[in-house]
Order: sequence, then structure tokens, then C-alpha cells
Amino acid sequence: MISSLIGLGASLVAPKLLSSLTDQKIEVVHAMPGRVRLKCERWKDGIVIHHLEQTFSQLTIVKSVSGSPITGSLLIEFNVQTLSPEQFDELLKLAVDTSVNAYPYVEAQLMKTMKKTVSITDGLIKKRTSGKADVDSLLSLFLLIYGVTKIPVNPAFSSSLLYWAYTIITKEKGPNNGT
Repeated sequence: MISSLIGLGASLVAPKLLSSLTDQKIEVVHAMPGRVRLKCERWKDGIVIHHLEQTFSQLTIVKSVSGSPITGSLLIEFNVQTLSPEQFDELLKLAVDTSVNAYPYVEAQLMKTMKKTVSITDGLIKKRTSGKADVDSLLSLFLLIYGVTKIPVNPAFSSSLLYWAYTIITKEKGPNNGT
């Protein structure tokens, strides 16, 4: 019964979720003969803008293209003064397809947020303890204590906790992860 309800809920939510992933909401900021500026919130990423610039620069109809990850906009100058409605629709479709295809190369916003949160928490712990502890040391201490105390109850799980603590303690810190 519960699995049926979950399946029904997923079947109702999944199409809306998938459509929101491809819904780019591209705005035409301005258009004049021979050029157009498009804008999209999801283009506020250097990788996405780079993909858009590369794709549009290969079109014979395009004279030049430049994007801004700060504003999420793309300025396209054409070799012709006007575009047909069909050409403009194809241009927008290409922009959507290109940006969607660039997403696998973009760092997920959730991961950025989690990294920032851990970094802030790590700094606060170091401040409060005068540099005697950090997130890694507290997490490995917790894993060690919990792992040792649970050995009689569940040795397999305890050994995995002890191994996780060991990997945290022995990992090398480099310029990108902590020193």
C-alpha cells in the first residue's frame, strides 16, 4: 500500500521535476537589426556560457557572440539584419539544448552550498577551540568512539566506522582541501 502511494506520488512529481530542469525561461533583453541579447538565470555559470559561446560561434549566420556569466546574458551579432521567426525559434531551441547539455560539466549548486557550509563550520570550530579541533578531527573522534563502543553489538558496522575514521585521519590535505 505504502509503496503504491510512493509510486503514485513519484509518477505525479517526476514529470513536473523533469520539465523544470529543461525549462530555461530565456528572456530577450533587446533585439535590433543584426543583433540580439538573450538572458537566462541558468546561464550564470562560466561553463554554460562557454558552451553557448562555442556553439553559437560555429553558426554561419553568427558574426560574433559573447556571454557574461555574471548577468547570465548572451549577445549574438548576426551576418544578416533580420531573422525569420523559424530561424529565431531554432536559435532559442539551440540555446536551450546547449545549456542543458552543459549541465553535466557544472558543479552542482547543492554541492557548492554543502562545501561552503562545511568550510564555515570548520572555521568556527577552529576559532572556538583555538585551532585544536576542526570538522575532520571531531568527525573522526565521533566515528572512533561510536565504532569501538558498538563492536560487541555489530562488529561489521563498527569496523566500517573505524575504517572511515582511519581514512579521515590519514588523508593528505592539499591546497584544495584544507591546508
